[in-house]
Amino acid sequence: MDSIPFRRQSTWYGGRGIFATEPIPKGALLHRCHSPYASVIYRRFRKEVCGQCFAYAFDARRSAWNVKLQAGSGIWFCRETCRDEWVRSENVDQLVGVMNAAVDKLAKSAEKCAAGQIVPPELLVSPMTQEVIDAAWATAENAPLPTDAQPGFGLALDEMELDTVRFILSALVRRYIQDSAQTGPLLNSWTDLLELQNNELPFISGRPEALASHLRMYTFVRRIVHGIPALTPYLRTSETVRAVFARDQGNVFGMYEMSQEGDEMFGWSMYVSASYFNHDCAPNVRKERAGRALLFYATRDVAVGEELCINYIDVTDSVAVRREQLSLNWYFDCVCQRCKEEMQTRLIELET
Repeated sequence: MDSIPFRRQSTWYGGRGIFATEPIPKGALLHRCHSPYASVIYRRFRKEVCGQCFAYAFDARRSAWNVKLQAGSGIWFCRETCRDEWVRSENVDQLVGVMNAAVDKLAKSAEKCAAGQIVPPELLVSPMTQEVIDAAWATAENAPLPTDAQPGFGLALDEMELDTVRFILSALVRRYIQDSAQTGPLLNSWTDLLELQNNELPFISGRPEALASHLRMYTFVRRIVHGIPALTPYLRTSETVRAVFARDQGNVFGMYEMSQEGDEMFGWSMYVSASYFNHDCAPNVRKERAGRALLFYATRDVAVGEELCINYIDVTDSVAVRREQLSLNWYFDCVCQRCKEEMQTRLIELET
């Protein structure tokens, strides 16, 4: 946390939030997240978005960046200094470049293989209870990997699933980097990530087909990591991958272009400490991306004890649309003051 004091504590409506411990003036920088714990740039944008600072080529009136990590890595940069910084801080032991190439290779192999089932369909029953989900994961965890003769058997993934695999792998690399650093407690550590809300059950119960997708992606990741000794400790069980899946939902931030002319989303990222900001339909905090960093500023004066909140959705929408989106994608019913007032107004209008 930066210079403005605030603390994390329980909220009256459930869960935890961030609360001011002294008066905060409008415009104050509240928090700076220097780098995401995990991130992915959509494959179709890889040549257009810098792998280090996330600069969008079109914002610079370019069609693509031309500084490449290495052949087959699928990572481009806006300039050599960004490439060199990324290699130093993000590509420890060349893991990311190796994994990106391995993902592309396995994806091509999977396209040529017959379809297969990671988990028998009879295990993927409705309704999706925690017991059903646990049993399916246990089966996938103990299933044999596809053979070297057909490494992609049953692992054909669509484009979004492949991007999600890259996101999961970036989290594995981050955990490996932090575990290898041996520098003591770290902000945005794996332990911090585990403290984020686990949305596995509400997400899967609302989208039962997602469980089979998660299990395919998990097996795909197992097949990739099988050839990367540094990461194999994190795949001895499904715990690490499953934990990232469970917190990917509702705890990540979309990455958008910086220009004022559009809102092109070219990937997503997880800033662990930033995920502690709750939502309000009348937020007192705004977020702003500055290269790889995510900054949070007070939009008005904030009193001691007041919760610091951002907006997860477009707050210009109607109260009905806002509440529907929050329930569907963030798994809660908004009880902010603005929603209460607008719901009350709607009730009065319906009665007259």
